Amino acid sequence: MPDEGPGHAADWLAAHGHTLTFTKLFEPNAVFPVLGDFDGLLILGGAMSVHDEDYLPWLRDEKAFIREALRVGKITLAICLGAQLVAEALGGEVWPNHAPEIGFWTVRFSAKSLEHPLLRGWPEKATVLHWHLDTFTVPPGAMRVGMSAGTATQGFVWGDGVIGLQFHPEMTVPMVEKLMELEGHEQAEEQEFVQTAEQIRGKLKSVWKGRKLLEALLENLVKLHEEG
Repeated sequence: MPDEGPGHAADWLAAHGHTLTFTKLFEPNAVFPVLGDFDGLLILGGAMSVHDEDYLPWLRDEKAFIREALRVGKITLAICLGAQLVAEALGGEVWPNHAPEIGFWTVRFSAKSLEHPLLRGWPEKATVLHWHLDTFTVPPGAMRVGMSAGTATQGFVWGDGVIGLQFHPEMTVPMVEKLMELEGHEQAEEQEFVQTAEQIRGKLKSVWKGRKLLEALLENLVKLHEEG
């Protein structure tokens, strides 16, 4: 979406000498990059569902591109909607979660997933930003990364170079403020797994916990690519 972005990921990639290009599928005549022209794929979030192909036909093109990128072995980091798209491409299912999950909630990472080379340096748990209505099953052959009280599957790793995360480690403080504005969250009432705008603002320092997770993950992804 126009107001989404790579946030902390862009900062880390630039600081480490990597080039980041964008394909904005919501714009007319968007052109996908040639597979041979990039090393890794970052797939971000959005307010739409993976099932909204009828009124967002570019989703079909994106799904085809993701399947091809996975087929040729591109390292891939997918976040929120991106994780749902990759999960579906790998044979998982996506459907509405039992409840919305919005705000800063704790994710617990399984001991088994923390042994994966992509998650090297991650803690056993972290309080991170969530903003989603849907959820997904762990794709065949993948491993679940973690869970929260509101969502049973908070991510997955598939093979050595593909990871999908339901939560948002990339979002900066200004991005969270913008998201609340766009979603009209100032008037939102507290629910079991939905925090109010005031509660979210009280936890904004937690974006740095997400940033630390993301930086460790990107370092591991790049190291994997260089060793491969």
